[in-house]
Amino acid sequence: MLSTFLRNESGNIALLFSFLVFVLLGGAGMALDLQRAASIRADLQQSADAAVLAAIRISMNQPALTPAEVEAKAKEFFDGNRRTKSQAATSNFKVVHDPATESYRLSFDVDIATTLTRAIGIEKISPKIESVAKLGKPPYLEIAMVLDNTGSMNDFDKIGDLKTAATNLVNSLHSHPDADVRIGLVPFAQYVNVGAGNAGASWLDGGSSPGAFDGCVGSRNYPANIRDDGFDVTPIPEVAGEPCPNAILPLTDVQSTVNTAIDNMTGSGWTYIPGGLAWGWSVLSAGAPFTQGLDETELEDRNGRKTMILMTDGENTKSPDYPTHDAESIANANQLTDELCDAVKDDKIEIYTIAFAVSDMTIKHLLEDCGTTPDHYFEPDTASELIATFDKIASNLRSISLSK
Repeated sequence: MLSTFLRNESGNIALLFSFLVFVLLGGAGMALDLQRAASIRADLQQSADAAVLAAIRISMNQPALTPAEVEAKAKEFFDGNRRTKSQAATSNFKVVHDPATESYRLSFDVDIATTLTRAIGIEKISPKIESVAKLGKPPYLEIAMVLDNTGSMNDFDKIGDLKTAATNLVNSLHSHPDADVRIGLVPFAQYVNVGAGNAGASWLDGGSSPGAFDGCVGSRNYPANIRDDGFDVTPIPEVAGEPCPNAILPLTDVQSTVNTAIDNMTGSGWTYIPGGLAWGWSVLSAGAPFTQGLDETELEDRNGRKTMILMTDGENTKSPDYPTHDAESIANANQLTDELCDAVKDDKIEIYTIAFAVSDMTIKHLLEDCGTTPDHYFEPDTASELIATFDKIASNLRSISLSK
């Protein structure tokens, strides 16, 4: 009996089998935990990438913020984008700016609690996550901001929200030490003001008495009013006694001059969008009436781009009866808007369109079609959304890229 007992190996088999089961279960548990951790890591990386890009935009648009304030806003953005908040603990969140390389590095520690892998003594998985983004040298830019200055912009201080958003864009585009940007401003309402200082210009039809011209202009007869040439043959008609916004600011590379012009905007009068489009086009073109824009060859040599930003808070309410805009054929005004949008884009000008707190579906569709692509159209409803829209346009115009 003793000899038989000593030769019996069945217990060894059972022990070996139990050990193999333990290893197999541990391996299966580790595979499941690693798969789960990979999914959580992907979510954290995506949120980190979005947050570091947000940190750059925030720094560009609000240069007075301290690094700690930028970091706090980036953290808020990061937390708001995470889908797996309860499945991973994060700590030591940092955003570090390197001014020498114009880069921002976002990093944090991660602990992902395991489930089945705990059985083999592994209680957490801690992947390393960081995201780096940098500002490239900005291209040469010519931008015409065609902004609604009608009376309705005074409602709920929309004009104040517009000033903040537009100023942020200007500051953002000028934030790089090598910024090469020129910006013009076209406030529009029922009419556009080309500046009283242009009295007597060859491209003006001087119908008013000497010294009476205040800069307010109407429209040439169709189809001259949807073209940006022929001003020597068919000059722009002056209009007297009509309400007009502040004068156009031609393209300039002086940041403070643009910001002052934005700050001086006031809301008054009715809406005629084609007037703003036509003069935004003229501000960007190389020929008269405004000649600050580069011609096509020069623009290509500098690898530049021309961009128009058109913003309105409502539909057309006036249309031309030539030379004034006292008629109320909304269908005619909309048709002219559509034709001018096509003409501007045919002239290789990029168009961003913004329908701010607009309820009319006709003008929404018209502005969406006017944008260079569907991604060039925005319809913010609140002040914060309007500011975010201008921020996004600014970052689209600046070269921002993820490098890690």
